[in-house]
Amino acid sequence: MNARQALWMRRAELVQRSALLRERLTAHGHAVAPWFQAAEQARHTARWMRDHPWVPLSALALLVLRRPRRWLRWAWKGWGAWRLYMRVRRLWTGQGV
Repeated sequence: MNARQALWMRRAELVQRSALLRERLTAHGHAVAPWFQAAEQARHTARWMRDHPWVPLSALALLVLRRPRRWLRWAWKGWGAWRLYMRVRRLWTGQGV
């Protein structure tokens, strides 16, 4: 067997291996596809809400008018979560508290 034949055989092996790896990647891709679809849907929803802010604001206004005490309780929890997030973010970036 000369060098040219050896190269062609090596090439054929690599092409076959590449096909096998593509099949495996496709199989693994099917396993994580729902996660990517959910992330894409969340991104799409966030973009839609940003473009139509009156919808979530009107829903929030309706909740406030119907149950103000519950809204205040959740607003207070949200404010605490926001402060915690900002504190962790400052610590993470090294800016201190």
